Order: sequence, then structure tokens, then C-alpha cells
Amino acid sequence: MSFAQVLLENVVKIAEQHGAKRVKSIQIAVGNMLMLNPEQLRFCFDVISRGTIAEDANLEIEVVKAKIKCMMCGKDFDEFVGVCDECGGIVTVEGGKDMILKKVEMEV
Repeated sequence: MSFAQVLLENVVKIAEQHGAKRVKSIQIAVGNMLMLNPEQLRFCFDVISRGTIAEDANLEIEVVKAKIKCMMCGKDFDEFVGVCDECGGIVTVEGGKDMILKKVEMEV
């Protein structure tokens, strides 16, 4: 629920800054390492946005995969692993932990 709350607060703030009458749609990118279920996020957002300028806004959610790579041999992984199964090296994780507000479409 807290991710939906932060999203709503930011969207309402942006809409108010632009003198919007209502928010029509919202596009966000969510990293897969956050382990957020897009349908649950959408449901929570719909519930908490009732009675606000963002009520009934279409929430578009893009799930972005983290880049996971071995620091020693360069092998790429689809899922997080602690140690590379090829060389025993340590893996690094880039991205996948962000929630980015990409676009807010408003009626002004």
C-alpha cells in the first residue's frame, strides 16, 4: 500500500502544480527487484485514489528487469544469485529497485 500512497501523493502534487481538473492516465516503470505485483499495486492505487483528482486514472505499469552480471567472467543472469555458477565470482545488480513516474496525462 505504501508504494501506491507515494505514487498518489506525487501524482496529485504534479496535477495541482499544473492546475489540472483530473488525472487521466499515469505511466510508471517498476523494477522487478521490488517484488511488486502490478495487479496488487493497481488495486491499491484504485482504492486510495477514490475521491481524489486521480480517481479512475488509467495506471500503466512497466516491469523493468534488473541487470545481474558476474564481476569476474561477465555472465548475465535472469534472476539474482549470490555467486556465479560458472566461476564462483560475485555478481552485481544494476537497477531493478526503482519506481519511476514516467508520465502523467491530465485534463487542464
